[in-house]
Amino acid sequence: MFNKAYTFVISIILVIALFSCENDLEVVKSLGNPEKTPDIAGTNSEIIYSDSAKVKVRIVASELNAYRKIQNPYLEFPKGIHVYFYNDSLKVNAEVVSKYAIYYENQKLWEARNDVVVVNTQGDKLNTEQLFWDENKQSIYSKKYCRITKPDSMQHIGECGMEAKQDFSSWKLLCPSGTINLKMKNEEK
Repeated sequence: MFNKAYTFVISIILVIALFSCENDLEVVKSLGNPEKTPDIAGTNSEIIYSDSAKVKVRIVASELNAYRKIQNPYLEFPKGIHVYFYNDSLKVNAEVVSKYAIYYENQKLWEARNDVVVVNTQGDKLNTEQLFWDENKQSIYSKKYCRITKPDSMQHIGECGMEAKQDFSSWKLLCPSGTINLKMKNEEK
């Protein structure tokens, strides 16, 4: 009697397990595809760029996926990045934060997306949805709508984007627009 009940329970468990296991065909196919499966995956990562033993850039990411066994290798940061640009005195002179980023290794080009914010030591703050950092040219740029807020709360709009040095120390808006408030000096009578 015990063997029949035991066999029945095992049979029920096997039937439930058999029908509860479901494989998504696309997920199974992607496991063997090097373009969809990272070679390296990590959490709480840091990337350091230095020159003559001095840190120039530090990139912090909570998640990193490296795709290197493909024709155009790249690093993906699905949960975003926080970038610190340093001057020669090792003081942070600009920061970039985004909710998603990707680094194209062959082009040495970074792309930050989704709520990108850049702040420099002068207090200028850039907000945009997409920003590129070209390591070769040491510049950042965007072709998307940009808003730069100065420390005095004056806002500057770039309808077609912006260009700047990588440390955001100087910048230029593309297709600038906005309202400028002028204070008139009282004339003496």
